[in-house]
Amino acid sequence: MTDFTAPLIVTTGERMIDDGLRWCAAVGTTPEIARDLTSARRAWRTAAAVIVGDDVVDELARTSLPRREHVLVVADEPAQWWAVAVELGAVAVCRPHEEDRVVEMLSAALDGSGEACVVSVVGGVGGAGASTFIAALGLAAHRRHLRPLVIDADPLGGGLDLVLGAERAEGVRWGDFGSTRGRLDAASLTDVLPACHGVSHLAWTRDSPRRLPGSWPAVMSAAVRGFDVVAVDVPRHLDDVAAELIGRSVLTLLVVPEEIASVAAARHTLAAVSRAAPASGLVSVARPAGLGRAAVEEALGMPVMARIRPDRRLRGAVDRGQGPGRSRSLRRAADTVLDALGLERS
Repeated sequence: MTDFTAPLIVTTGERMIDDGLRWCAAVGTTPEIARDLTSARRAWRTAAAVIVGDDVVDELARTSLPRREHVLVVADEPAQWWAVAVELGAVAVCRPHEEDRVVEMLSAALDGSGEACVVSVVGGVGGAGASTFIAALGLAAHRRHLRPLVIDADPLGGGLDLVLGAERAEGVRWGDFGSTRGRLDAASLTDVLPACHGVSHLAWTRDSPRRLPGSWPAVMSAAVRGFDVVAVDVPRHLDDVAAELIGRSVLTLLVVPEEIASVAAARHTLAAVSRAAPASGLVSVARPAGLGRAAVEEALGMPVMARIRPDRRLRGAVDRGQGPGRSRSLRRAADTVLDALGLERS
């Protein structure tokens, strides 16, 4: 989990600093001030929110900082800076006198206990086991006494709730967010989502349309405030929404069976993922008489972070509604990924 600190204000202007101190005082906090790019880069990930002045936004956008939630640009002429603000990942461009909008954004950023570690998982080929691995990540996070949420964003998948054995768990699904407008409260979201084996999940109902509602960005924003780990099942055919989900993730994992055809298909998927993801990695799935880990690494040009070995009992356990938690191979692979992310065991 990334522990958030105070808001960050990036500017060299004294007027902007004075305004920022007043805005933060309105929500009961004191900001960190960054007057140069080195200071801004150091605090970028951990700040609860980032307010950027128009005197530095152009230079800051060129530094290729990772995308994050709660970035706001303040400018005397907003129209002049919209293109650069979008490149930086800002949610809005406000004038200095629009204090209410700035304070609202700061309040949203401070809602919840922190900022979750968001991990996207993509199957390199259909049936690779991405959904099962996401469920294993959630279970592994729960064993570490973290608050996990797994999100089904793959309209062609079988359903994360089925993998967890939680299709009858009470709580809201994607269809319930169809009419949501504005900001969602993080605490409320954690209360209404269904949970099973200590893992909260967000999926579709069996008979609902398989498309994300327009409110999905608000749902994701609340999720990263309300949970410690958010794992997202992303379709391998990346549309604009899937690419944005990957862009919001700390790490995107490609699950690849150790087979010739699967690796060939995964090469195309990896190219698309790499264009959108700040960081990516491989999880290989061993196959009897398969290629092996080294061949996958050589073919795809990156190391395998974790390897899942065959478990003949896994499919039966999932079919019986027990979930994948008893698979020692999945547990080891999920723990390896969480260790790499710095999510410590307790």
